[in-house]
Amino acid sequence: MANGSLLLGWRRLWNASLHRFIGRQVRARVDIEDLAQETYLRLLRARDLRDVRNPKAYLMRVAANVVSEWRDHQPPLAMFEAVDEELLTDERGPLLEVEAEVSQALVDQVLRGLPPMTRAVVLLKFRDNLPCKDIARELQLTDRQVRRHLTRAYEQLRTALVD
Repeated sequence: MANGSLLLGWRRLWNASLHRFIGRQVRARVDIEDLAQETYLRLLRARDLRDVRNPKAYLMRVAANVVSEWRDHQPPLAMFEAVDEELLTDERGPLLEVEAEVSQALVDQVLRGLPPMTRAVVLLKFRDNLPCKDIARELQLTDRQVRRHLTRAYEQLRTALVD
């Protein structure tokens, strides 16, 4: 718990500096807050912060590493620059949203009507993105049973969406 009390003191002293440091590299306020929090979490997991000779420099070095790792996982800007302007101004936008909501309501209704085991298989497949082999192990089924449950669910979803 020594790290926790030390970090509270560091936060009182250098939190504004940390936010400015991160803010020079990241624009979105939400990201700045998240990255500062991640910095403190990493320091909290450190072995013993009492041995650190220059705490402020150490805090900023950890923050720089956090920002660097965060940047590595961001999508390239070119992906956002290539957006077709017509898609942004499509007049069908509200209609498409309504159609999507109606479709989602149908899917929800079909899922509620599925037998419990079939619903569990579908949720593990699509919500948790598990392969059939893992679903079978989780629910104590065979791979073939999992595929049958998925086939039945697909048939009911297809019928509901086509009608």
